[in-house]
Amino acid sequence: MTLDLAAISVASYGIPGRVRQIDLVLIGARGKVGSAFRRQLGRQQSLLRAEARVDLRLIATFDRRGFVFDPAGMVPDSVDALIASRGGNDVEKLFTYISRFGSSRTLVIDCTASDEIADLYPRLMTGGVGIVAANKRANSRSLCSYKSLQRMAQDFGVPYRYETTVGAAIPVLGPLRDLRLRGERVISIRGVLSGSLSYILHRVHEGCAFSAAVVEAKTLGYTEPNPLEDLRAIDLSRKLLVLGREAGFASELEGIHIEPLVELNVGADDDLMRALQAHDAAWRNKVSWAESLNERWVMMVQATDQGGQIGLNSVPANSQFAQLRPGENLVSISTELQNAMPLCVCGPGAGVEITAAGVLSDVIAAASQWSRSAEFA
Repeated sequence: MTLDLAAISVASYGIPGRVRQIDLVLIGARGKVGSAFRRQLGRQQSLLRAEARVDLRLIATFDRRGFVFDPAGMVPDSVDALIASRGGNDVEKLFTYISRFGSSRTLVIDCTASDEIADLYPRLMTGGVGIVAANKRANSRSLCSYKSLQRMAQDFGVPYRYETTVGAAIPVLGPLRDLRLRGERVISIRGVLSGSLSYILHRVHEGCAFSAAVVEAKTLGYTEPNPLEDLRAIDLSRKLLVLGREAGFASELEGIHIEPLVELNVGADDDLMRALQAHDAAWRNKVSWAESLNERWVMMVQATDQGGQIGLNSVPANSQFAQLRPGENLVSISTELQNAMPLCVCGPGAGVEITAAGVLSDVIAAASQWSRSAEFA
């Protein structure tokens, strides 16, 4: 009997003998994260074909204004030149095309912050289409809606990945899911979860005016398109809901006590800047007070099976949360087995390139999930 080492290698690592084609549809293609994702995908396509045996083929992209579709695939960097104005039923025709069982596997990549796109997830899943989301909206709705999406993904055998919705590219949700699946009950989660607010608070402690720090964070791509979603902790509440649910908590928005970073009631962008500047002096005083106690301000979150809290905290300057660099996140997870010394995960929690990298990791993991399922079909 001849021992086939190549066959053993393929079986052991779950890599099929042939290259598997995965079609990609990118929504939000010309946004900051979508554009960075396209650049990274273009650089990695050849390597992924050679080493992961997967051909990630971009066949369509669209946003609110533009649309392009080529079933033969396109070079990711060519999208800006190819994209044309959207027709009235372009997206509908595309979704009809990709929702075909037995055709090429298709992943829809949602790099938007759109409720309208999140509304489409059930239709896509029931049509056999997988989803990779940087969009927090779908999983931060009601607990019932969250559970329904999880069941659909299982029932229809499609990948549903959204690691970047919490902590950008920091691996938080995956480890939480693994803990729960192996029966290790999560007791509490505590941490700094907003890269944008982490950046802003770090800058004000460096002497930067509060209003200027917010503008910097937005310019760097750390904030949501509307910074008020960060400052009012709306974006942070969505992250905490997703995090709590992945830990096995029955988290609902009504069960989270939220204290925003700053109270603002404004409309247009011009009003926002004036409103921010009105808070500069108060923030200088807050920083001076905290530093006189050898402390620093951080925006903390906490979740248990009883609910959650979000609010500004003054912590000792030598605390691990106070030692974070601008834009970094730190999540501390206490479980039945890891309580005296909680599990900690730390890294950049915001930024265009790091978020896009996390999206690409989710796409690769989704493709791998489909490859493994094909082997046992």
